Amino acid sequence: MMSKLARLLVLQLCLLIFTSACASGTATPGPGTLTPEPTLAATSTEIWFPPTATPSPKPPTPVVLPTPDMRPGLGDVTLEDDFNPDSPWTLFRVESGSAAIGINELTIAVVKPRVVLSSYYQRALPQDFYLEITINASLCRGEDMYGLLLRASEIQKGYRFIANCNGQVRFDWNRSGTIIPLRDWAASGQVPPGSPVEYRLGIWNHGNEMRFFINDFYQFSVEKLTVPDGMLGIFARSAADTPLTVNFSQLRLRQVITEAASGTSQ
Repeated sequence: MMSKLARLLVLQLCLLIFTSACASGTATPGPGTLTPEPTLAATSTEIWFPPTATPSPKPPTPVVLPTPDMRPGLGDVTLEDDFNPDSPWTLFRVESGSAAIGINELTIAVVKPRVVLSSYYQRALPQDFYLEITINASLCRGEDMYGLLLRASEIQKGYRFIANCNGQVRFDWNRSGTIIPLRDWAASGQVPPGSPVEYRLGIWNHGNEMRFFINDFYQFSVEKLTVPDGMLGIFARSAADTPLTVNFSQLRLRQVITEAASGTSQ
């Protein structure tokens, strides 16, 4: 039989072998152990409004030299009309409308469709002049028209500066009822469409040429005019069934000195 000492040594040896085997093994997680989720790689953020490239700076705008004087030879004021009750204009009141003096203005009111009414200045004008007049289309729409009659001898003879309520201007020759366009309809930045609208019309009249200005901005020229002189008039024409009212005020004439103006008109 194994002695007591031998049995004790065997027992210690077995305990040593068991301890070494447990230290070298891999533990298996139990059912209650949580496994960590894998970490996702970072992604780029979507840009809804990407920035645009900054444009290269443009060179400075060149300085525009002033244009030659389009109204040469202007002299003294020879006439000023403030449209008072004694102003020499033809006034009337008819079924289709009226031409009447108000407070320092002459008003042409048209109440019938497709009717033209005119008023004439009953004094002679010099052959050469620079004319300015303020026009206020207070009630106007669409194809309604109004303007000035120039070098007119009677109702159906003379030149006409025309503006309409679409913001366009025109110049034609009424030759005994036959209309000859000398400058067709064109938009003017100084005459906005609709109403009310007010502006200052200027006409440089010398020899066989006229130059037109609105609020001191040059619009156009017409040359080789064959009618040498005539009366000054104003007019308005309705185009539809709506009333038309146009006011004219602050008429002023200045001399155009022939010597200074010569060579600028054809």
